Amino acid sequence: MTTKISFDFFQRIGRAMMAVVLILPLVSILMGLGGVLLNPSVQELLPFLSGHGWQVAGELMQRAGQAVFNNLPVLFAVAIAITWTGRGMAGFAALIAFFIMHTTIGALIDITEIKLNERILGSELGIKTMQTGVFGGILIGFLSAYLYNKFHKVDLPESISLFSGERLVPIVASFAAILMAVALFFVWPIIGKGVLTLGDFVARHTNPLVVGLYGGIEKLLIPFGLHHIYNTPLLFTEIGGTYTSLEGARVVGDQNVYISQVIDKLKDPGIPITGGTYIAGKFIPVMFGLPAAALAMYRTARESKKAKAKSLLIAAAVTAFLTGITEPLEFTFLFVAPVLYAVHAFLTALAFGVMNALDYHAGFAGGSGLIDFVLFNVLPNQSSAWLVIIGLGLLFAVIYYFIFKMLIVKMNFKTPGREEEQEETRLYTKEEFRSKAGINKKTMANEAGDDSRAAKILAALGGKENITKLDACISRLRVGVKDLNQVDEAELKRLGAAGVIKLADGVQAVYGTKSSVIKEEIEEIM
Repeated sequence: MTTKISFDFFQRIGRAMMAVVLILPLVSILMGLGGVLLNPSVQELLPFLSGHGWQVAGELMQRAGQAVFNNLPVLFAVAIAITWTGRGMAGFAALIAFFIMHTTIGALIDITEIKLNERILGSELGIKTMQTGVFGGILIGFLSAYLYNKFHKVDLPESISLFSGERLVPIVASFAAILMAVALFFVWPIIGKGVLTLGDFVARHTNPLVVGLYGGIEKLLIPFGLHHIYNTPLLFTEIGGTYTSLEGARVVGDQNVYISQVIDKLKDPGIPITGGTYIAGKFIPVMFGLPAAALAMYRTARESKKAKAKSLLIAAAVTAFLTGITEPLEFTFLFVAPVLYAVHAFLTALAFGVMNALDYHAGFAGGSGLIDFVLFNVLPNQSSAWLVIIGLGLLFAVIYYFIFKMLIVKMNFKTPGREEEQEETRLYTKEEFRSKAGINKKTMANEAGDDSRAAKILAALGGKENITKLDACISRLRVGVKDLNQVDEAELKRLGAAGVIKLADGVQAVYGTKSSVIKEEIEEIM
């Protein structure tokens, strides 16, 4: 029972984190374009960009994007509450609770006059308070979600029935936020000191082995959807480093510090780049290693199946290269050849470690693909790191290609295009999928008169009676089920899933960027 609860719980936490992470690619493009307009090197090539209007536009885009990164705690609070419950009122309650918690903490600071470490003091949304960072937002998010689930159906007496149901949740959350604020006022200085100490230790003792382990472990957690729980503290909290921007804002997290420093360095070239210590190596396996692995899988495919394999692998490789979304490609070999995924994790760790050993910094805001690589590394041109990444990337591409090719042939892995002649390639183009689906055995959806893709996937999941939770992230359906035995894994793959993870009461089916659309279609049917 413990295993079932734990897996489902942590899977949902990872999905809740994704609600915030998903907005960062758009924000990164906004900030990156602003940086391009303000970049003196770009203005030398395109003099018209030095005009007042263009400069104002660049400054506005950068400040608008930075506003998101400066307010991640409240975004985590609201997003977690909404994602966990699926209800907007929970997010509204979280927003109110966030305000009240920090206002109460600020009041206690003034009233008690207890001397606190200056490093944990700051402001949230203009409120003088303790810097609880994203941890405070996460606490409020889960508290509000819990209170929503507990009180949204409460029926109060007639005289106060106006506040029954969902309307009761913000009220309860407000009082709970006061209690949490009091608790944090006494507990957080101890926790905050520990976090700052850990952050200082990491900053002083960062080495290739530690950075390499970070990258490898993150890759190993991706199949379980738990990597966002693992990397959030380093990317968005003091553990990943701190920096005070030229505007006086306190920036925390390896990813945020890098972005802020790149922006500030355009205004003051003397600012050193210290962010991007842990994440600099991520571009190498994503932009170079995985496309090379895709080429190896294509070259080892049967001649009769190369056309099908080519369409699948090119689409997945281009997705990884441009956006940094690697799961569609990784899942094409994860389930048929776990050894290849282990090699991929090791090479990822090696890339992270090598970049750290060479003392190069690089970073991204939304994804580790070409878009962020250009916007935050090539165009700012604040160091030669991007040239090193290209050089190492080409070297790693060669390593990926020959190792994958050797293992696929030697161990006869059934990667796309290497199945037996009588077997179909597991992943299909849209046309191939529809053709294949037309000759499949009748499903529950067919019998119900609904022949849509979503209906067939719902049937393969055991029908609506078997589903306890239904969500989606960038590339996966995340489904809670009552009985795993009712889930038809083979059917899900025939319907286009790159992979299916079945663990305890949780099922994840990888349908790439179509996952969120499929989820909405299934919800309509249910």
